[in-house]
Amino acid sequence: MLNTIIEVVRWACVSVGFFFAFSHQGNPVAQFGILCPFLVIPLAGLTGIESVFFARTAGIQSGYGQGGAYQRQSGLNNIATALTVVLVYWLGWGLYAQAAVMTTMLTFMTLSAANHAWSAIREGNRSIKNLMRPLMTAVLLIFALPFMVRALAAG
Repeated sequence: MLNTIIEVVRWACVSVGFFFAFSHQGNPVAQFGILCPFLVIPLAGLTGIESVFFARTAGIQSGYGQGGAYQRQSGLNNIATALTVVLVYWLGWGLYAQAAVMTTMLTFMTLSAANHAWSAIREGNRSIKNLMRPLMTAVLLIFALPFMVRALAAG
């Protein structure tokens, strides 16, 4: 149940980020600056927290088993990515640092989606969470990449 709540909160935060970014028309750098933490913190941070503190139920829900050292390590990496985006904003490192962290997170999400697709196709893991990861990642990329590209072109 808690993992489902985390999943809903994760995607609700992403939706709020897109809403604020879309409502800030005219300045692509500002739009991306709004969007970046709303994507990285919930997608990397909450995923990391879920992997570290709720590993057993997260693993079962994904159809991967009950967690373990590699899942914990992956979770810590996700938490590090979320903390990095907080530092980027706190220290004012700017657009290119934001883009670097976003690129890292989107690359991880894409590779994770490929892993979930492989697991579904080759290993028969047909859990809802496993099947949704590739689809949700594709939607995320379709919506997020234009913000980043426009910001980098304007920056």
